[in-house]
Amino acid sequence: LLDSVVDLDYTFINGSSVLLTWTAPYTLDNVPITGYYIVNGLVNITTTNKSIILSATNPDPCILNNVSVSPINDAGIGSSNNISFYYETVPLITPPVSVVPVIDGQLISLNININVTELCEREYPISITVNILNINNKVQDSTSIPTQVNDQLMITGVITVPNNLNTFIVNVSFSNLGGVYLSTPSFGFGFLGPVTNIDSSIDNCSTIDITWTAPTVDPRVSILYYNLSIYDNVTGQFLRSVSVYDTSYQFPDEELFRHRYTYVITGVNELGEGISNNGTFSYQRVPRSVEEGASDILMITFNETSAAVYYNITITLECTGESPKNVTVTIECNGTGVLYNDATLVEYAKRPMDITGSVPVPLYQQCNISIVFSNEAGSSEPFILAFDTTPIINTPSPTGTSSPDLIFALVIIGATVGGIAVLLIIILVMIICYRRKGRAGATGGDSTTPPPEKADTTGKGSACDETDEKETKEDTYEKKMKEDTYEKKMKEESVL
Repeated sequence: LLDSVVDLDYTFINGSSVLLTWTAPYTLDNVPITGYYIVNGLVNITTTNKSIILSATNPDPCILNNVSVSPINDAGIGSSNNISFYYETVPLITPPVSVVPVIDGQLISLNININVTELCEREYPISITVNILNINNKVQDSTSIPTQVNDQLMITGVITVPNNLNTFIVNVSFSNLGGVYLSTPSFGFGFLGPVTNIDSSIDNCSTIDITWTAPTVDPRVSILYYNLSIYDNVTGQFLRSVSVYDTSYQFPDEELFRHRYTYVITGVNELGEGISNNGTFSYQRVPRSVEEGASDILMITFNETSAAVYYNITITLECTGESPKNVTVTIECNGTGVLYNDATLVEYAKRPMDITGSVPVPLYQQCNISIVFSNEAGSSEPFILAFDTTPIINTPSPTGTSSPDLIFALVIIGATVGGIAVLLIIILVMIICYRRKGRAGATGGDSTTPPPEKADTTGKGSACDETDEKETKEDTYEKKMKEDTYEKKMKEESVL
């Protein structure tokens, strides 16, 4: 069996016809190729040529078409080679088109937007022609715009209008390999002239006022209303469009972080839309300074060698345009200079939010912390808070070295407590001795009292024991004298 064909490729003849071409595989002279077998979906085709035109009736441009080509010889069908493509057709519905005139000085241009979100890729136009006609339908200008599709599935283009037309008609036509699209409605414009003196201001933090001056018009032509379109000038996002029946408009700005707008204003009369004019305004203002008290922002802790400064800054946005882009925190000390300088990006962050940080600072320093909010409009007044990093003496660190004053105070306290303890011991010894002496005196004349206990012979008695022993000997002698006197008296009475 033969190998697959090579160089398989296709070329569109039109949206529903494709020319398929290939190169025959290598084969021996005595093994000729008798033809090619082509599978196109549910259709099988055999040909002896190295090309073929494939056509489809009402092809679906959203479905991928798969085709395989295989060589044939006497041995059978060889290996296949495959290729895929989409047919290109004209969409059943022409994509929506918008044409917006914009004036810039004496230059009038048309912004053309084509929405292709409802089309398959092979239904996209490959040619877009814009014709500008006068009121007699004579072509005054014709130009093409690029067909590149952006991320929003839009095709956009800008063309310039001849400056000798007061009223003109715009026709936009499309085509691709499938043919010409159905015609689009024409756009008619009667030039009223642009509005002037567009101005805007903000009230009460978030209410925006817009004013403008009406264009000068022929007395026979009245202005019915104005189309006002509002865009975010930073992102280019279209926000909304309103019809205004006066030359002023007011709206509350609910997006506190959106602070730069572009307004496109177009007058409308019986002839259609006039020429648009636009103005861009920024409502960004210098952020406010910090308003919290010091206790809400700063906390200092101490260790053996340094202090740790903790800061916590809460940001709450109240007015449109005052949103800060950055917050800068600076810590500076008299002995070391600037220790810390940090700028934090807070633009478009959720509010309220906290900016926190921790900075080591040497001990015994006089310092300032400075907090500044900034955006493109400028910087707030710095909020400056003074602090020092001298530890408090009566709350020393548990592991810190005691000061000389503290050591002296501890010595005085220790000596006082020791003296009081010695005095209490002396008083206690005197009380014990006194009580023992009292007991000995109370039992001195009682003959029934047992003799005193044997004295301590260890030589280790207390002073109180020695005194008791002396007193006991004196008591014994006195008792002995009393007994002798008593016996002598009894003998004398017996003789009598």
